[in-house]
Amino acid sequence: MGAVRWPQVLAKNLGAALVLTGQPNKPTGLKCELTISGIALEKMNGGTFLFGAISSVPIGRKLYGEVTSPNYPKPYPDNNISTWDVTVPKGFRVKLNFWQFDLEPSEACQYDFVKVTADKKDLGRYCGQVDSSIGIYPGQKEFLSVGNQMQLLFHSDFSNEENGVVIFYKGFLAYYQAVDLDECALRNKIEDGPQCQHLCHNYIGGYFCSCQPGYILQSDKHSCQVDCSNELFTEASGYLSSPGYPQPYPAELQCNYSIRVELGLTVTLKFLEPFEIDDHPQVHCPYDHLKIQAGIKKIGEFCGTASPGNIETNSSLVDILFFTDESGFSRGWKIRYSTERIRCPHPVPKDEFTIIKDQQPLYRFQDYFIVNCKVGYKLMEGDEELTSFTSVCQHDGTWHRPMPRCEIPCNLSGKHHQLEYPKELTGAIGGPPENPGVLGMED
Repeated sequence: MGAVRWPQVLAKNLGAALVLTGQPNKPTGLKCELTISGIALEKMNGGTFLFGAISSVPIGRKLYGEVTSPNYPKPYPDNNISTWDVTVPKGFRVKLNFWQFDLEPSEACQYDFVKVTADKKDLGRYCGQVDSSIGIYPGQKEFLSVGNQMQLLFHSDFSNEENGVVIFYKGFLAYYQAVDLDECALRNKIEDGPQCQHLCHNYIGGYFCSCQPGYILQSDKHSCQVDCSNELFTEASGYLSSPGYPQPYPAELQCNYSIRVELGLTVTLKFLEPFEIDDHPQVHCPYDHLKIQAGIKKIGEFCGTASPGNIETNSSLVDILFFTDESGFSRGWKIRYSTERIRCPHPVPKDEFTIIKDQQPLYRFQDYFIVNCKVGYKLMEGDEELTSFTSVCQHDGTWHRPMPRCEIPCNLSGKHHQLEYPKELTGAIGGPPENPGVLGMED
């Protein structure tokens, strides 16, 4: 019959003090095991001390390797405690399998055993052989860590004896390898794992974070901040929206969207549905609000769920400011902006003798009109007589030249001239009866 075994008394050398934990039972045949300053001691009551080694082996950051019990493949020694700290490079996890396993079997593996731990969790305590009726045989079980470390602890007691016969056990052979750690799939499962605020991208041996459109990755390479300050739009048309639209926008925003298009174009804003900004039933936009300004003209401040609809700014310069407080769950807003050429006033003749050639119903930036006079009149701009006149619609909605006038010439000279004059003047100026509208003159 094998030796009777009792609960252990374990002690650790903590400086000068010896701290004991656990209490032994008191029948005869008491076995005590102490761990003192790296030496395992066993004492049978009335007997002598037996000594066994304690070893701790760190295994460097290799991609693969093996772990064996002491003296493997020869029988392992009695009274031995050995530990292995397996570490693979960052960005990988440890996978371990036992290829050979031959330890003394016992109920709950309380005598000889191998214990596997990883990520501060116990992955099991194992002993026995493939065909043993007691013990816990690991077989082809695959041990996988979450992080890049795994620990093995081997423990053997003072003897391997059964019915007075000493039995020798070979111990174990285990292989480990580094496998890629998908930090993104394991998000929030490990303490030092990725905490990507938005998007996580895994690659062999590591990962990186990125942000959703409209956000900037911060210096910590994990967090994202809204990029909505000094947003500039120069195309003739486009879209702009609150961050994350139509999902709720973030808190504490100070966004500035600037539309700057070619002079001579005017911007029209069209709000799309849904439109939703935090508001208050009694106070106008005290929390989150959207301000629109065209040049120096303030168009309005908006919040709530009533869409502003279409807004004609009559300007090529538009600023949209969006502010939010520390809370809120509203979906925000989206704008489609478009442009058209600015309008100029419809040209109006100064008199009935002025003719506007090919007159249009509407004049916009870069359009023009041409002016002629009726026969017998001269085209005047101030005191200057013109041979032709063209005026162009400017970017500010004004004509680059004012409307000219048409008038009768009064300083005729020469031996003989015939001047056609309006029939309205027939009664005032005489002429030959056969042609009252022609005034004949000689030197």
